[in-house]
Amino acid sequence: MAETSSLPVTDDLLAEIFLLLPTPADLVRASAACVAFRRLVTDRAFLRRFRSLQARPFLGFLNHNGFHPARPPHASAPVAHAVSLAADFSYSFLPSHDSWIVRDVRDGRVLLDRTPEDDAGEDSPVFTELAVCDHLHRRCPQLPPIPDDLAASVEHPLRVELERWCEPFLAPPGEDEAEETSFRVIWMAQCKTKLVAFVFSSSTGEWRAVASQVWGDLLVGTGVSTASSKSPVFFGRQYACACFYWVMDWRQKLLMLDTRRMEFSIADLPPGCRRPPIAIVDAGEGRPGMFAVREHDADGTFDLYYTIRQIQGPSFNQWQMEKTIPLESGYRYYLRGATERYLLLLRSEDDSASSSSLAMSDLECFSLDVKTLHLESICRLKHHILRAHIYTNFPPSLSSQTI
Repeated sequence: MAETSSLPVTDDLLAEIFLLLPTPADLVRASAACVAFRRLVTDRAFLRRFRSLQARPFLGFLNHNGFHPARPPHASAPVAHAVSLAADFSYSFLPSHDSWIVRDVRDGRVLLDRTPEDDAGEDSPVFTELAVCDHLHRRCPQLPPIPDDLAASVEHPLRVELERWCEPFLAPPGEDEAEETSFRVIWMAQCKTKLVAFVFSSSTGEWRAVASQVWGDLLVGTGVSTASSKSPVFFGRQYACACFYWVMDWRQKLLMLDTRRMEFSIADLPPGCRRPPIAIVDAGEGRPGMFAVREHDADGTFDLYYTIRQIQGPSFNQWQMEKTIPLESGYRYYLRGATERYLLLLRSEDDSASSSSLAMSDLECFSLDVKTLHLESICRLKHHILRAHIYTNFPPSLSSQTI
């Protein structure tokens, strides 16, 4: 019988096969098969391609009590455990590490701020110190202060989250920032008469102004009057489809910031949408989707109400109901965080005495994958949380420096 030889599998072909693996955890397991696979998987060019095609898996969430990793039986529990061992979520590598506060999380980076040390003991200053942290690689450069000529435009700011006078947050890199270590930080202040924002680019190392807008100009045609002494307040920042969103405190309106043009505008909430919290996500095809928890007064049950904003056709820019997702009865539910891909949902036993307390016991946390609508238990807490930041990242062996 004539001998037959198998066709050689080149590195290029093997790389294409590995790129088809459904999850980062699958790639980690494949890399452990042999030295040749490991060498290919750890190649920087390959990892860059793989990460560009994969969504970072949900690993847990951050709040004032630190990092809460996903625990079994959550599908990401092994990766979350590996990250919790490899990363430093105590900020011990930072000066005065116990004084920093988490303000935002995006793409494996964490934005921190603190009151300048020379302002200790006084009322919180308008401009705080900012740093962007990569916990896995223990890198955390501090951002330069906002220049005086830009800072002078901030007049009579209003207090927002954490009793701060400003709201800093991470933004996706711009089109001209192709490096994986590139990032942007936006600093925003809601002032009595106008909205002010600046953006920092790691590529230039500088702050620049985003066109500030007077409330009267921004709200024209919306039916919202600015004649009274009360200025509008927007809160509950969300991000999807290249836009940030905030909800107005006393009207069914959304403030939008388009990060491609760096322009603010006003949009409507879906008709009949109750008070926040809401979660805005990427519904696919460039469309933002919105989740809200609804309680049915008749029987006390809850469901998730999902609407999608149309971007073309006769219903352009209108919200249309997509579906309702019934939630298990006997519990109260709370939305506490969202990314483009995931929701953080909390539930407690439906007991009227405990549902209004900040000291709930046995509070269970869940993640919801927006693409699959799969609900998974993350962990249990002995205390309530009002806000948390979802943390997504790749396994340590597949992660490069993000800063």
